[in-house]
Amino acid sequence: MLLVGFLLVAGLGMIGVEAVGFSRGGYNSEFWRLPLDDKLDHVSEHRWEWWWVSIWGLVGLFLATGGLAGFIYLLADAGEPILAFVAIGFYLVALFAWVFGLITQASATSQAASQRTETGETPAWIHPFWQAGYFAEGTWIIGSNLAYAILGIGVLQSGMIGGWAGWSAVGIGLLIPIIVLATRVGFPQLGLIVPFVLGVATLIEHF
Repeated sequence: MLLVGFLLVAGLGMIGVEAVGFSRGGYNSEFWRLPLDDKLDHVSEHRWEWWWVSIWGLVGLFLATGGLAGFIYLLADAGEPILAFVAIGFYLVALFAWVFGLITQASATSQAASQRTETGETPAWIHPFWQAGYFAEGTWIIGSNLAYAILGIGVLQSGMIGGWAGWSAVGIGLLIPIIVLATRVGFPQLGLIVPFVLGVATLIEHF
């Protein structure tokens, strides 16, 4: 249980490491509002930081997914196998989408930035990749949080950890998709908030 809690918390904790790239590379809200041409120019000037953010974003996903897999086992062992496996099914579809999107966004954008620097024009092929990245991000945020809501129900029914964690998972897991769908604004770290909460609850239960 200690390892599960640590991994769940560490997933969101990687934001602290990613922040180095976000800060030094200027990848803030202003950057994401830029037209694609200007984004590519910016990436070309801050390529190292672009890769830093992408790589550590993947590391955070690996850690959180390892923790979630362990949490699923604990929940199934606590008497809620159906909800546990339904939740992991939702989560894995969302995860696969975002891993593809993150890798594609990192590599394709970097390559497109290089081509734009060399030719002065944005390559046409980057546009569908950029749109696919946005779609993958939305799939990740919405799908993962729906999975967490299901996990929260399992937590409440099993009593495996504190009920507050179950209610938090249900509430946050439903609220985030509603907000993202309504505003069409989101960021991938929204898919790591509930695992962090569950990780804290798991560590509290262990100690």
